[in-house]
Amino acid sequence: MVEAAMRRWVLFLLMFAPGWMWGASPEFRVETKPVAGGAALVTVFGQIADQSEEVPLLSVLRDTLGDSDPRDDRLRYVWILTSAKPGILQRAAASIPFLYWRADLRRNADQRPAPVIDLGAAYSGIWSSVAGSTVQFLAFDPSGTLIRASSRSYRNNLEDHRRAQLIEGLAVLSQLEDQAGVEELLSDSDMLEIETRLTLAGKMLGGLVSSQKLPEAYMKECTRDQEMRGHNWELLRQRAEMNGLYFEPLGLNGSSTHALLWIAADEVGLDHKFDGQFLGISNPYRDERLQAWKGYRQVRDGREMIPLALYALDYPKVPLLVVDFRNAGAPKRREMLRHAATDTITGVLGISKFGNWPFMAGSWVYEFVRTRHGATLNRVARQRASSEVRMWMALDRSIDPSLRAELQTRLDSAGVNPIEESVFQEADIARRQYAALLRYADDPEGLPARLERDRQGEMTRYQHRMSARVGMKMATVATLGIYQHREKEMDTLAGERRVARQIEFLARVAKSGPEAEVVWNMDEVRRAVDEVAAQRLLHQSAELVARIMRQTNDQETRALCERALKSLESATAAGGGMQ
Repeated sequence: MVEAAMRRWVLFLLMFAPGWMWGASPEFRVETKPVAGGAALVTVFGQIADQSEEVPLLSVLRDTLGDSDPRDDRLRYVWILTSAKPGILQRAAASIPFLYWRADLRRNADQRPAPVIDLGAAYSGIWSSVAGSTVQFLAFDPSGTLIRASSRSYRNNLEDHRRAQLIEGLAVLSQLEDQAGVEELLSDSDMLEIETRLTLAGKMLGGLVSSQKLPEAYMKECTRDQEMRGHNWELLRQRAEMNGLYFEPLGLNGSSTHALLWIAADEVGLDHKFDGQFLGISNPYRDERLQAWKGYRQVRDGREMIPLALYALDYPKVPLLVVDFRNAGAPKRREMLRHAATDTITGVLGISKFGNWPFMAGSWVYEFVRTRHGATLNRVARQRASSEVRMWMALDRSIDPSLRAELQTRLDSAGVNPIEESVFQEADIARRQYAALLRYADDPEGLPARLERDRQGEMTRYQHRMSARVGMKMATVATLGIYQHREKEMDTLAGERRVARQIEFLARVAKSGPEAEVVWNMDEVRRAVDEVAAQRLLHQSAELVARIMRQTNDQETRALCERALKSLESATAAGGGMQ
């Protein structure tokens, strides 16, 4: 048995290894266009399979304040160009309960695209989500089954659509890290910020993570993804080997993100033991459809191979079946049943976990037991894994074109969101959305005006405490928008940004503890302390400076920290106060 397994593993290496170990990486290009008012639009172009010309995939606005100092630059809006805002008819379809088919209705591809996130105010999406949930709970849920089911269906479909946009953006950015020339326009810190913010935007309170904690959150997510893929890679390989199947990992830039299972055509019909746990497919050895197989097949090392299934390796604990070659509708039917169960309980019956403790306890026990047996019950994780496979399949030009076309067709037909885009329309949508974005950037009343308004809000956050900002907002609401607070001194915004950046740096230094002198360049630490003290020492930064002074043994740094704290005490005594 061991020798047979070893022979099968060697055969796998000979047949499949060249395809995934030395496969071509996707080609990307990054270009920048100036925007009036002191900003630049940075766009990522990539080669999508079956497209002769490159396609704009993602755009980011860099707010430079019109100067050449990168220390006061700030990344703002992120647009995922392969997706467009849903039209009126699409939104109407999204509100129909139990409609789990894509509605190929009119799209807004030529209209101004909406950013998927504002990196300068990542928390703003949380409050809109909280407000929507509150209105749903207090107004729509008590209004009857029809309104409750329709409103919940609409909100769920819109949230799924936004999550799909975030995942597509992450799939593109994950392939840029080793691309030549990218760092000139998007530095490592920029990439870290964008990727982490896009990841956190898909979580309930992710927008509240501070800038100081982004590196820690990034490492945590990377470690989790690597562990999850490694676990699923090994689990799927073992199950394939145990059942006599052939396992082919796929992915871009050497990362195994999805995998195919194959069966040798000459082994079909053999009396072979089969255990389908964690695989989600029926016994292929006794399947008459494979004996008369008319679909795709490959000849490798003189043997005909028939594909059985495609799995995503980014689902927690078990591989997620996304394509079943023999039963194309099986993954979609499973997804529809799961959606229907959720929509029936929450939309029709009006039962929620937080409002019904027995139901919460029962569902938790059910999910725990079913998950232990390999069930994929996490809706968000399923969508993440499926959307990633869709995007990576479009970017991977090393896969046989016929196989990729069949996989894309099956992945596209498995969608259950009425407002999602077809994978075969994304290139056209992206080009039209990019053209609309350029028109928006060239319009003085468009993107430049929005950027100026958001700069005002940013300056208000620097200059005023939370209580004052709440009062300003209430005044605006009370006067029906007649009163609009505007900051008069915007010239100091560059200095405020530089101080905020140095405070983030000092927070990471302080977190290093006594080992800061080994980990960090103390000259940079002293420059950060000096710049923060020269501008305006806030309460938070004063605590950081005091903490660094207690931890460091560098006498020059301690003396500089002490002078900074004394200057704060002098300013407080003179009536300057500590903000």
